[in-house]
Amino acid sequence: MKIGTIFLALLMLAATAARAEQQTRLYGPDGRSTGTAVPLGDGSVRYFDARGNSLGTSTTTGNTTRFYDAGGKPRGSFQFDGRMRRPVIPGTAR
Repeated sequence: MKIGTIFLALLMLAATAARAEQQTRLYGPDGRSTGTAVPLGDGSVRYFDARGNSLGTSTTTGNTTRFYDAGGKPRGSFQFDGRMRRPVIPGTAR
């Protein structure tokens, strides 16, 4: 294993440990942990998979949340209009 990879892993571990009390663990339908969400303090959240790899971020301004991949490219947005909605699952009755 390269020393740079080891250093990066230790750095990520230290950063994650420093914010351990703020993390939100994410679980799949089978109850297994699928990753974590770590708030960055400015309305942004960074998401990590179960192995600690960064998946991307989201930023919320007003009622709009924008999503970015791990490289920082915009991947989508969501605008909340004040109403809670259930997701539409194809093949199910409403």
